[in-house]
Amino acid sequence: MIRNCYITLLLFFISLGVNGQQQSQYSQLMLNKYAFNPAFAGLDFSLSANLMYRNQWEGLPSNPTEIHINAHIPMYIWSGAVGGMIERRSFGVLNQTSVLGSYNYVTDTPFGLISFGGRIGLSQLAIDGSAIITPEGIYTGGFTHNDPILLESQDQGIGMRWDAGSFFYNKKIQAGIAISNVPSSKIGLENTSFEQKTHVNGYFQYNFLINDEVELMQSILLKTDLNKIQSDISSLFKINGNIFGGISLRGYSSRSFDAVVFIAGMRISDQYTLSYSYDMGLSGLRRGHEGTHEILLNYNLRKLIGTGQPPKIIYNPRYL
Repeated sequence: MIRNCYITLLLFFISLGVNGQQQSQYSQLMLNKYAFNPAFAGLDFSLSANLMYRNQWEGLPSNPTEIHINAHIPMYIWSGAVGGMIERRSFGVLNQTSVLGSYNYVTDTPFGLISFGGRIGLSQLAIDGSAIITPEGIYTGGFTHNDPILLESQDQGIGMRWDAGSFFYNKKIQAGIAISNVPSSKIGLENTSFEQKTHVNGYFQYNFLINDEVELMQSILLKTDLNKIQSDISSLFKINGNIFGGISLRGYSSRSFDAVVFIAGMRISDQYTLSYSYDMGLSGLRRGHEGTHEILLNYNLRKLIGTGQPPKIIYNPRYL
């Protein structure tokens, strides 16, 4: 019980701390690029929707969990694409729900497509102060944290959230950069506030065709909160575009190694693709958790939509 309470309190302070990472962590980032870069919208070339569930550090009390839903569609008559995203995150004593919409402009060049876009919405943060336990608190015969900042009941606040990004796309190379919350914004609570810090993501992917049936997709994601840097390096094989699998390494040094990720998936129909990833921990936390599970379901309509204005109506004089 004491161990559980201290871990809960630790996760709470990590979430509010100056250097704590707030950005969502995804293992299947190469299959869900719109989640971290709004400029990717429409580059699946049809209506595309993703449903993702992530259970991070399973077995660790108050471990982070997340449900993520997004959808985006090209709007050729607007020279771009539109999209939307809903996230529901739970970490420690905090729950955060965000709803955002996006638009991006796409232009064609001799080298490939270049996209510039932005995403904006609202983020609600809820905190359960009654679940916090402090060393100096009184919890028998009364209830007090003996801390002027920590809440002793439930509270919630709402703030703005925004992202901006650019993305380059051709058959072999994909690359993009995205930035969130510039300037940083705060969600006000009863006795304190939650600062949504600035984050920057840089992504690069190279597709190598081994033969007519097998393709190798290599990618790297660099992310920073302007204080610390983390990386995800991935290699994914696709067979006939239907079955795929690979491995990813999160971290680049003995102090940043977090996990080895195993990914597998397949197209279960013409429109649906299902994939699963398992993170095997490498950091000191591996002794306290049972790994991380992530499931991703993608739907792609695979039809062009909105390619132009409706045809001109021609009236038949026989029916006038």
